[in-house]
Amino acid sequence: MRLKTENVQCMSESVTVYGTTRETGLHALAAAVNALEAAGGRQIAVSVSAEYPAHAEKDTIYKTEKSIKKICGEKGISYMGALFSENPLLPVPAVTVHGMAYSEQHRDTPDGKRQMQGKAVVLSKWIGMDGMLQIAAERRGELEKHFAPAFMRDVFSYRQKLFSEREIEIASDMGVPVVRQILRGGIFAALWELAGELGCGLDLDLKKMSVLQETVEICEYFKINPYQLTSAGSLLFVTDDAEQLARRLREAGTESSVLGYVTGGRDKIIRNGEDIRHIDRPAPDEIFKIYAGKG
Repeated sequence: MRLKTENVQCMSESVTVYGTTRETGLHALAAAVNALEAAGGRQIAVSVSAEYPAHAEKDTIYKTEKSIKKICGEKGISYMGALFSENPLLPVPAVTVHGMAYSEQHRDTPDGKRQMQGKAVVLSKWIGMDGMLQIAAERRGELEKHFAPAFMRDVFSYRQKLFSEREIEIASDMGVPVVRQILRGGIFAALWELAGELGCGLDLDLKKMSVLQETVEICEYFKINPYQLTSAGSLLFVTDDAEQLARRLREAGTESSVLGYVTGGRDKIIRNGEDIRHIDRPAPDEIFKIYAGKG
């Protein structure tokens, strides 16, 4: 939600993440903060609300809040407190981070086809990374029986990649007009929403959508589609100078790739070699499959 005055734009963002571990709040915090920063938000403040079923471990809920508060202190984010409540209808706890910020510049979406046709779409980091981390935390015991300790260490090393302030800063310096985070529903949902927002079509290459090997293996184990998996921390940029943006992101230590281009039509095309598919209306996020049968 955004409220504009003559000189200032106030904005808010709320993100809910479900989970039973203390890291659940980290994912909600990163997603909310990234979304606000991508919209040009500054001086971010957050509050937390959490609902939990009667059988939930209350200590984990409070440790989640403590973890959020600690990260806020490290990143200079104002922490405004938390509210907890029991909800017997939930199978697993739900942690919501409510973020607020302001911007002295109004970053509006450019006016559709006239301004956007021919611009490139750039991806930062890897699709499904956020969801992979959530799944690994929720099913850690099971995964540790299947994968080597070194593999699991590699998986959790990507937690430090959830926040995207550096990539957003680079895009801002270059005047990139559109920056969007990939959230619920994964990259397919994000691309569908982006095309609708711009009023344009897309022509993209599936093989350019970077995915971690760890994500591939965990998704294969649980029969999950990584292209429909939440990807907080991964961003989509629409820009005139894709190669320079990708180069600067790589120089800053961030994986990046040019996916393709915005087109003047309405077709949302993804190419995979000679195969062509159209992006469908967003489906439920694949992350929910790991909670099937709980409650």
